[in-house]
Order: sequence, then structure tokens, then C-alpha cells
Amino acid sequence: GGNRFELRLHDASYVTSRKETHDLSSSSANARVADASDAFDIEGQNVSHSIAGSNSMHASNDIHISNILNSSPIYKLVTGITSCWKGVSQSTTIKRNEILSGVNLRFTSGKSYLVLGSPSSGKSLLLKYIANLLRSDSHRKLGGKVTLNGKRPIRTDICWSSLVAYTDQIDRLHPMLTVYETLRFAFDCRAAGTHHKSYYHDNAETEALIAKMDQEEFRINNILKNVGLDRVKDTYVGDDSKVRGVSGGERKRVTVCETIAHAAPVMCLDEISTGLDAATTYDIVKLLTRVTRFMHIIPVVTLLQPPPEVVALFDELVLLDNGRLIYSGKVEDAVGYFENLGYFLPERMDVAEWMQSLPTADGAKFLRNSSKDPGADHRRHLSSAEFADAFQKSQLGRSIAIEIKKPLEHQVYGFIKAKEFSEKYRNPWHKSIWLVFRRELLLWRRDTYNLRAKVAQDIVMGVIVGTVFWQTPASSAIFGVLFQTLLMMTLGAMLATPQQVDKRSIFYKHQDGNFFPTWTFVVGRSLAQLPQAFIDSMLYGTIVYFFVGLSYSDGATIANYFVFELLILATTYCATLIFAVFSSALRDKAACQAGMAVLLVIMVIFSGFTVQPDVIPNYLQWIYWSNFFAWLLKGLAINEFQSGAYDNINPLSGETMGDTILDRFGFSMNGEALQYEWVWYSLAFAAGVGLISIIASSVFLANVRYESGKPADSPSSPTNTNDGGIGKGSVANAEAAADESFDLPFKKASLTWKGIRYTVKASTSNESITLLNGADGYILPGKMTALMGSSGAGKTTLMEVLALRKTSGEIQGEIRVNGHLQEKNSFRRCTGFVQQFDVQSPQLTVLETVQFSAKLRLAEDDPNNTKENVDRFIRKVLRMLELTPVQHSVVGDDVTGGLSFEQRKRLSIAVELVANPYYYPHCTGASYFWTSQRPDFQHALPVSSCEVFIA
Repeated sequence: GGNRFELRLHDASYVTSRKETHDLSSSSANARVADASDAFDIEGQNVSHSIAGSNSMHASNDIHISNILNSSPIYKLVTGITSCWKGVSQSTTIKRNEILSGVNLRFTSGKSYLVLGSPSSGKSLLLKYIANLLRSDSHRKLGGKVTLNGKRPIRTDICWSSLVAYTDQIDRLHPMLTVYETLRFAFDCRAAGTHHKSYYHDNAETEALIAKMDQEEFRINNILKNVGLDRVKDTYVGDDSKVRGVSGGERKRVTVCETIAHAAPVMCLDEISTGLDAATTYDIVKLLTRVTRFMHIIPVVTLLQPPPEVVALFDELVLLDNGRLIYSGKVEDAVGYFENLGYFLPERMDVAEWMQSLPTADGAKFLRNSSKDPGADHRRHLSSAEFADAFQKSQLGRSIAIEIKKPLEHQVYGFIKAKEFSEKYRNPWHKSIWLVFRRELLLWRRDTYNLRAKVAQDIVMGVIVGTVFWQTPASSAIFGVLFQTLLMMTLGAMLATPQQVDKRSIFYKHQDGNFFPTWTFVVGRSLAQLPQAFIDSMLYGTIVYFFVGLSYSDGATIANYFVFELLILATTYCATLIFAVFSSALRDKAACQAGMAVLLVIMVIFSGFTVQPDVIPNYLQWIYWSNFFAWLLKGLAINEFQSGAYDNINPLSGETMGDTILDRFGFSMNGEALQYEWVWYSLAFAAGVGLISIIASSVFLANVRYESGKPADSPSSPTNTNDGGIGKGSVANAEAAADESFDLPFKKASLTWKGIRYTVKASTSNESITLLNGADGYILPGKMTALMGSSGAGKTTLMEVLALRKTSGEIQGEIRVNGHLQEKNSFRRCTGFVQQFDVQSPQLTVLETVQFSAKLRLAEDDPNNTKENVDRFIRKVLRMLELTPVQHSVVGDDVTGGLSFEQRKRLSIAVELVANPYYYPHCTGASYFWTSQRPDFQHALPVSSCEVFIA
């Protein structure tokens, strides 16, 4: 009996800051600087003041968005000189944003915890704080501490990431692996492929039971069955662009299952209900609670608008708003606590929705009026800070503050010192390499499209080069063929780098989860690239070698052919390893491509072909001798001209023709042509470069981290508190009021479909799968239609078929608009389709993205679509979707940072709404929380005329 784990948070806080430069007149500069220092002086770990950004609707001129021009040193120099010339001084202030503020919490094992809060309330930051994933630097400050059984993450006798597992709200999975393979890989890496634990009492009965569980893959199959994934366990995970796989909801379940398969003592699960139906969410949480009680773990879960039956499964509830803790206690006591503060729960309203609405401006309507409570006349709606202060002064808040300061009731258990929690990795290094190699090789084999393209490229380019230089006797032409061969192999190796950048976020997740040491990942991935290098060298090299007529007889032997193949294999493989360093060290694919291009130019110039080695200046000779491209060209030339086929004597010099040719092209030393042993020197040099590249990739991946999914700096952040923001039905000014009532006219239409059947081929076999089987339905104008069904039922598939978004598979059936058969071009013009996965241009701002959609999709010949009307309509849409505060923020992406997950979903809706469609299919995915939180969303949509179809 007794708790095995106890997690405590002491005054947890997190503050970000950024510099803002203001142009000031010299007379007022000092005053502005003094005011700024008073406003932004925040010190210590208990930050109690939060600075909101200025209204971006009226301050767009002050917004700085980095681009190539204004980020250059020349621009900054010119701007500084111009400011000085005009007598304008600049003031730099530090703008700080409080995300977590003095949070005290206590979690005990055997209990499940639900964290609730409106968007931007700090839920995800709290989980990252617990998982020790937040970093402190000049722009970000961590305060307080987190302990598990009295031990902090900085302790060296434990491995925090083995004790605390974190699941991101973004799915980072290999699309070409099946559901089962994904879970099996996680289980093999994190649990060493066995159900045995070092703290089990070993005996014959226990060992037999564990052996049986291992053989039957008990944990994996049990998890798959409980979350409803057993029927799709042999289906690809897929993604939202290239690989067709499981549905978005099923993909989210796979992400959750990866964490559950490990069963860490503390599991932080961030918004795991995204894309899931209520029944599946209930099943997952129910499984999680069973695991919690059986294994005495601590799950901390954030959910988006959970239904009452899901909330009831949790033992305790944590409620956040604006980074402040406003409630922590038993789920059943939460309603009574807020009722004591003067609020009432309306009938037939979800408890979770009600509690998240309380700190917002809408919470005022839940105050008790004087007719129900005579003392209510003196009550007013509490702000977020007042809610937090009230909780700290309550009995619950005081008890938490006391409990986290008490010494542990039991001493730090030896249980936490178990091998599973003190060692970072469960597998020995050789097994980790094998697991990574096996997975990467499987991914390579399954990428048949890329594999076929590479084979076709090798054959076509080999035939072209071979026929152009067919059986050429000219030594200069042979040198050209050898150089072109090296260049072709190097260019082909560059193609693997962009894919490595795309998969880097998956590696980061596995790195944080201690799946394997970084260097074993690099070695395993590098070994898995050998087959592709071998195929490229064999196909292209064989065709070129015999088409051109390189030496294999008349003094030479067939061994020269195999040495030729070995040299170009070394070229391909070495180039692949070198370019992998760029994908490990640089931020994105554009930077990698630029870096590789510069390196390739240098290698070509100093290869010994473009400029002969004996002509290169002495002060640049070091580049030539450190260039693996030059070494391998040297090896190819020597293998050809010292093969024995050129041993006839040159009557003018008395040397062999091979020596004469090598001397002429500069491949000589001390006046003598290089001999055949230099071929082996070339191979040894290439091996050394490859080894250095592997080491460099490992170092960069282990030490250089490009945070994915981080928020970008924005002029201001939207807030749901009653201190600001747009409440229900409120408008900021007269212009906003005029925009609110403005609409662009459009035609009405009805949509019907009959006998829709959609069939595709299975991911891992030739079997045909019917995803839609004779679906019938209709939608009328002015109606909002909800398409409901469990995760994987075909909701998104039906909408994509109706919206003409399916490009594969076989579609049968009839779709009509206003009684007329669906016509592709006209239907797409009048349709707005929001995908389940948001895809926008990351370099544009929110306003630019919406304006671009409106300008391209609204007919210019329509007299109603004037510039003024379109701008008013755009303003209305942005305000309706609460995007006005971030309209000048860059959209960003998962690598560079940008809008939050929930903001991107709203932007996707806005992009389609400004096109003024009359048929509007919308795959909610992650956005159903926002929709239900803002009931005026349904009224704001133009449903009086158009059709809104939501899945």
C-alpha cells in the first residue's frame, strides 16, 4: 500500500520577453524609457504582472516582421544613420509576457488529473514544465521548481525523461509505418521489448508469466484493442499530404498509445482528444484510469471541451486561466467551490464548458442575481487574477501550499532508483542501432515511388551519358565521363536531405522520450542508406562503364570494373553522409539546399577537373587536398589509366601512355604520375570523411535543437479573460458595428448525393477496401448540418468526395447541385472546404493570408465585390473568428513557430469564409472546442443563405 510517486510544483512560473524598438523624438525619449522600465520591470520567480500587446488593429505600422531586407546588416546600418540624421532616437523596451504564474500543485500516484482551460491559458506550458521541456535563456525565464518524490530534474542519479513522458498535441509519426509497427518500435525502445521490470520479485511463476506476455505481445495488443485500433493495426499511419492511412482521429490514438505503451510513472498528455469522437475519448481515458490504478502512475491530461462522462472518469481537476491556477481539487467538489464564489451552473450545461467560461467576459452571466440571492447586489464578476487570488486564500489553496512544503510521508522510495528510472536508455547500443536500422530500411523499401524514380533516373542518365560518349578513345572525354559520374552520384545524394529535415521532428520526439542514443540513430540511419547507394552505383556505373568502353581487357582486368563501382559507391555514400550534416545542423530545407549548393560548387571547382591540380594556387591547395570529390576523381582516373590498358610506351617521353595522360591532367607528384596505390588512399580518405560526417551529425543532432511547434512573436495575444478581448455580441467601435451587419450577397443552392461508393486499395496488400458504401443524403440552404460518426467512420472521406478533393481510388455515385449534375470547375468556385489538417503559407501574416484568398476567389466583375466591401467583409470574418488581435502575426509553421494549433484552425475557416461560398464543408478536427465555446459561431456564419456541413 501507499503512494509510490508524488509530484510537486512549487511556485512554477514561466515568462517570455522580447525587445521592441520605438522611434522617439529626442525631447521625449528619456521619459518614454523611464515609463517602459517601470512597466516592464519583472523579477523573481513569482511573476504577478502580465503585459498585453497593443491593439494590432490600429498599430500595424509598429509591427516588425523579419524578412530578407530588414534583417540584413546593411538595412540596420542605413536605418540607424537615417534616424540620427533626422534627429529621431530609438528606445528599446523589454516586453514580457507571463504564461505561468506562481502555480502550486500536488499530484499523487494512483489518481488521474484533468487540466482544463481556455486556449492560451497555459495548459500545454504546464505539462511541458512538468516534463522539463522548457528552456531558460535571455528571452525565457523559468521560476519555481518541480520535484518527484523529492527529487528535481537536475539530479544525476535519476533520468527525468524516463520518469516523465510527454505527448505533444501535434502527431509526429512515420506515415509509412503501420499502426502496429509504430507501437512495436516504441515498446522495443522504451521497454526493451519485454514486460519485465527490474523491481519485480523474480520467481519461476513470474518469469513464465512474463515470457507468455512477451510472446503474445500482451501490452501492445491490449492497448490496440482498448482504443479501437485493432482493426487497422496493419494499416499505414499516413499523413495529411502524401501517404493515405488511418483517419485523423485514429492517428491521434496512435500518438497516445505510444505513450501508454511505455507506462512512465508520470504521463503528460496534451490535448489527446483532438480529432476524436466522444466515445473514443471515453475509451482512451477509461483505459488510462485503469492503467493508473493498476500501475500506480500519475497521468496529467489536457482535453478540449470534454463531455461530462469523460470528466467524471478523472479523480482531480486543475483549472487554469492566463497562466494562473484558479482551481485544483476533486472533480465532484469543483461546482460547489465556484458556487460559493457567487456563480451558478445553468441547467443542461456541461460542467467543463461552464468552468472554462467563468474567467472570461461571458462568465458574468453566471453570477447569481439579487432575486435568487439577496447578497448578490454587492457581487461583481471576478477577473482572472481575482479568481486565482480567491483560490489561494481558500481552504483548498492553503492546503496545497502546506502539503507541498511538508516532507514526504515515506522516504524517497528505492522504487524510483530502479534501473528503468536511473538509466536513460533501456537497450544496449548495438540493439539500438539494429532497431533504427531495421526501421529505416523498412521505410526505404516502402517508399516505392521514390525508389522507382531513382532507378529510372539512374538508367536514363546512364544511357544518355553512355551513348553520347559511346566507346570513346579520347582521354579528355574519358576524364569528362569520370567527372560527370561523380557529379551525378553527388547530386543524387542531395535528394535525401529534404526528407531528413521533414522527419527531424519525429527524431526530436524520440530523443525526448529516450528511445535511443543520438549517435546510434545516426549510425543506424546511415547503414540503412547503403542499399540505395549500392543500387545507384551499380545501375548507373555499369551502364556508363561498358557503354563508354572503360578498361576491362587489353591489359586491364574485370577487377578494374569492380574498383570503379567501389569508388562511385564510396562517392554516393560519402556525399549522403556529408549532406546529412546539413539536415542535422540547419533550420529548414531552404537553408540545407543553399548550404549544399555552396559546398557542391566548391567541390566541383577544386575537384582537379575544372581547374587542374597543378594550376591551383598554393594558398588554396588545402581545399583541393581536403576535398573528397578530388580524391575520388583521382582514384577513378588512376584506376582507368593505370589499369594496364595504357602501358604502351610514349616514344616522346619514354613513359607509359597512362603516366603521360595523368601528368598532362595534373595527377602527379614530384614530377611522377601517381601510381595505383593512390586508389586505396582515395577510398581510405572517403571512409575517414564519412566517419567524421557521422560524428558531426551526431553532435549537431544532440546539441542543436530547433524547437518545433513553438509560438511566434506576435504583436499581441488573444485573451479570453474579462479584462479585454471581444465578448459575445460586443463591438469595439462604430466601424466594427457597421462591419458586423455587413454581408456580401450570394446565391442559394441545395446539394444532394445518391449511391456514393468509394473504394481504395489497402496499404499493405492488393485487397480492395470500401470506405463509403452507397451513401445518400442532402443539404438545404440556410441549414447547418452536422455529420457525426465515430473516428474512422468515413466522415472526412465523404466530405472530401463531395468536395472533389479525392484524387485516388474509385468513386461511384451521383452528386447534384440545385438538381444539376456536379461540374468540377463551377463547384469548386462556389465551395469552401476546410481540411482536417491546416495548410497555409508560413511566411504570410494572418491578414495577408485572408486577403489573398479573397482577392483570388471573389469575382471582380461582381459589382458588390468592391475593394471597400471586400475589406469590410474581411474585417467582419476576422472579428467573428477572434483573429483580429493576431491579424498582423506571421502564420509560421511547425519548425519556425507561429500561430497556435487552435489559431491555425480558425485561420483555415477564415480563408474559406472570405471566399463567400454557398456550400461550406468543414472538417473540424481540432476546432470543435472553439466552436462549442463560442455559441455565436453558428449565428455568425451566413447560414441564412449558404449550407454549412460540419464533420
